[in-house]
Amino acid sequence: MGDDQLRDRITDQFSYRGSRADIWRVFDRLLDTDAFLNLGYSRWYQPHVGAASQRRLVTLLGKRLAAYCSTTQDARLLDVGCGRGGPTVHLAEQFGFRATGVDLVPYNVARARENARERGVDASFVVGDATSLPFASASLPACVGVDAFVYLPDREAVFAEIAHVLQPDGVVVFSDLLAQTGRDDADRRAVSAFADAWDMPDPGTRADYERALDAADLDVVAVEDVSAHSVGQFRKWTALFGRLHGSPLGPAIDRFLGRYDLDPQSITEQVRLANAALPSLRHVLFVARK
Repeated sequence: MGDDQLRDRITDQFSYRGSRADIWRVFDRLLDTDAFLNLGYSRWYQPHVGAASQRRLVTLLGKRLAAYCSTTQDARLLDVGCGRGGPTVHLAEQFGFRATGVDLVPYNVARARENARERGVDASFVVGDATSLPFASASLPACVGVDAFVYLPDREAVFAEIAHVLQPDGVVVFSDLLAQTGRDDADRRAVSAFADAWDMPDPGTRADYERALDAADLDVVAVEDVSAHSVGQFRKWTALFGRLHGSPLGPAIDRFLGRYDLDPQSITEQVRLANAALPSLRHVLFVARK
């Protein structure tokens, strides 16, 4: 799949065009996907539905930013791949950042602007490409990415561009979905099938990310695996859906989805492929400095 085709598929998915976007319409009923598109973060005693789990991950990233920034109050922050703006707005609200989000998808940027307006938060949003950011060289002290880079095929170019806009000693904190190392052929096929069904390039490994960061002269200062609190929780839900759909309730689930003009076959296949791939995926948080 070429880069242009991938961009079109990503734009269609997050603009609610085509049957592959139907899974997000389902998530709309469980999560605040009108603002947050990222994975959630929940410990065993915390609920993993609703916006709270997604905000928890953003709060964790904000705390890591605060630990490496001299100040967060009125500090400029760029959210790369900001989606519908929930993380950008939350970081501005909770940590005092003067935040700007950039995203490839015009629909996402329009929703992000509306979310900021509704919250009364002074955050700005622009349509743009993560490999060609519309910001001056060495103009920003901090960047963040919330589960966004997994959609980008050329991560070396993304990190090079982030390094270009970061000030000397600037910090980037991001979370992303990574492939585990040491997988067999069946695991690799499962991950590739999942990525294709969700309009992603094949996920990179931790070593791939570290090489790309190093090539951009960004020094990794911390790596944190949060899989148990995110993909581990998500797999419980995909497994539950699979059990229910494989039971006598399956036809009723399909009728329910069809009643809302959703494609049961597409949704079921995306959930099945996610469930098969999740054991071979990790959710990892990186902190790097210029």
